[in-house]
Amino acid sequence: MARPTGAVPREAYIEAAWQRCRDYQLDPDSPPPGEHIGGAALNRLREELSLFQRVGRAEMHRLLGQINHQVTQSAITSRYVLMLGDASGAILDAFTDSANAECARTANMTPGFLWDERHAGVNGPGTCLHDRRSRVVHRDDHYFTRNSRMTCSAAPIWGANGTLLGVLDASCLDCDDSRASQVPTIALVSMSARIIEQLHFTHSHRDCLILRFHERPELVGLPYDSLLAIDEHGRIRAVDSTMPAQLGKADHTQIMGRGISELFDISTDRLFEHAQTQPFAIWPIAHGADRHGYASIWPAKHVRTTADPRAVTSSPLPKPTPPRPTPRPTRPPAPTLANFAGTDPIMIENVWRAERVMNRDITLLLLGETGTGKDSFARAIHRASDRRNAPFIAMSCAAIPEALIESELFGYEPGAFTGARTGGMRGKAIAAHTGTLFLDEIGDMPLAIQARLLRLLEEKEIVPLGSSTPIPVDIRVISATHRDLDTLIAQGEFRMDLFYRLNGVTLTMPPLRSRTDRVALIEKICHEESAAGIAPDAWQSLLAHSWPGNIRELRNTLRTAIAFADGGAIECAHLPALHTRPPVSARLAASPQLPAQSGEAAQLTAALERHHWRVAATATALGISRNTLYRKMNRYGLKRDGN
Repeated sequence: MARPTGAVPREAYIEAAWQRCRDYQLDPDSPPPGEHIGGAALNRLREELSLFQRVGRAEMHRLLGQINHQVTQSAITSRYVLMLGDASGAILDAFTDSANAECARTANMTPGFLWDERHAGVNGPGTCLHDRRSRVVHRDDHYFTRNSRMTCSAAPIWGANGTLLGVLDASCLDCDDSRASQVPTIALVSMSARIIEQLHFTHSHRDCLILRFHERPELVGLPYDSLLAIDEHGRIRAVDSTMPAQLGKADHTQIMGRGISELFDISTDRLFEHAQTQPFAIWPIAHGADRHGYASIWPAKHVRTTADPRAVTSSPLPKPTPPRPTPRPTRPPAPTLANFAGTDPIMIENVWRAERVMNRDITLLLLGETGTGKDSFARAIHRASDRRNAPFIAMSCAAIPEALIESELFGYEPGAFTGARTGGMRGKAIAAHTGTLFLDEIGDMPLAIQARLLRLLEEKEIVPLGSSTPIPVDIRVISATHRDLDTLIAQGEFRMDLFYRLNGVTLTMPPLRSRTDRVALIEKICHEESAAGIAPDAWQSLLAHSWPGNIRELRNTLRTAIAFADGGAIECAHLPALHTRPPVSARLAASPQLPAQSGEAAQLTAALERHHWRVAATATALGISRNTLYRKMNRYGLKRDGN
């Protein structure tokens, strides 16, 4: 089909793609039915590319939020669909908003459909994969007329050693903007593709040292740097797609298998010394004749495989060596940030993101249900950061009465109010100077205090109550909440400007029921608590439970079971809490007073019922204060029948 007279000339790569479609004998006005690879074949493909799909899904969630935010800023309704495809153009995953879901299905933008040029004509994913370069296919650039209002922005995703993993595409279903307006979108897509590349590379070579390199020190540790995987002998096992150009090489074949000292001015012994004594530090390094750059070495992460617990016929855990007698039991060492990753893909990404921003002036917001480990994760970030030798000051915005939160956070001068200490109080913000301030349950921060907190974040100074003199503070702020801040903003209970200041980077802690490494978590806690082992029936009960209290509930349950086991393996009979009450869903169905719109209200009601509405016992089990529990009960109108 010839282009109509007077049409705007197309990009050269679009003209070339149109010619390929003519060679395929495709009719622009009569596209063939969409080609779908089928459910069983799709499942096999996803299994083969499971790591690629997992890291891709996590980044697609973030990218869709970024694009929607960008669109919201321009007051245009979002019509975007994101697609992750393999190297052949088969769609592995597709994300969009619910309002666009039906249009996406009609356009075959769902998993299993092929979007290569031979089946879908000129289009973002297909043309990108053919050219192996980022491509924008705008409106009439599409070969099939049914796609002529669509605009696609696609970027290739490269694996190690020159392997093409697939493609990431963001398609606007109904685009009225110009081609030039797509520059921000293709930039976001290309950056996300690079993040997926790096995640896939580091996860694929967890048994290697990872050397990150760039000519500029401020870009080491960010998506702009280049990666090398180095084995235990100091030889290059893998390189990412950008490393050959960084080192002035034609391709990966000129790097693979060589010793690290052949490429950089550093010996193997010195490299391993850096990995042991200065992990993650950035240092200058020479390469080639007279070229210099900067590098950081990331230690290997050895992943221990876990056997299927159902196949265990006796104690699946080695009985620990009895500790030497001590006056009191010693606590296990605090987990490092790397320990939190485990093998769960969401937690691996959380650690990856935290490591990249923990030494920068970027606030962190931790989201997740009660008991998912937000406090422990925040402490691990602090211990891994360059502020590790400074104070870590935690403050729960829900555990302190509202009237005292302001004085607890900002401090006060002597005589500032009736009942004030004679010498005044310096407050949590000043106590955290040069260190980390952790604001837990930030969603419960009173609205009246939020403006002062915003000033602390923006100006890095505080004014104690009763004083007019600002005091500068150097703190890094991590906040956490299990509440839906978007809903609180819509209800006028949380400031939008404070939310944007707090969520420089947002990390969501997954609930225990959805984590893929539950077996390893159970084994780890059992080892820390000196359990003798777990019988097969007990394993099944532990893995079948929904764990509404998450890791906190798991740890308390195992501690109780270990006590009942009295030195033996944990049996099903030692887990009465998992068998003596009906499932949460059944209890909620029998509770007509439960507000259906509140998941938190459901959890609170279930916990109160479990403890016969004794507030002190319920608060202890939930790990919150009685003040917080009373406040939440009042918020949701929770009352016992007859009261």
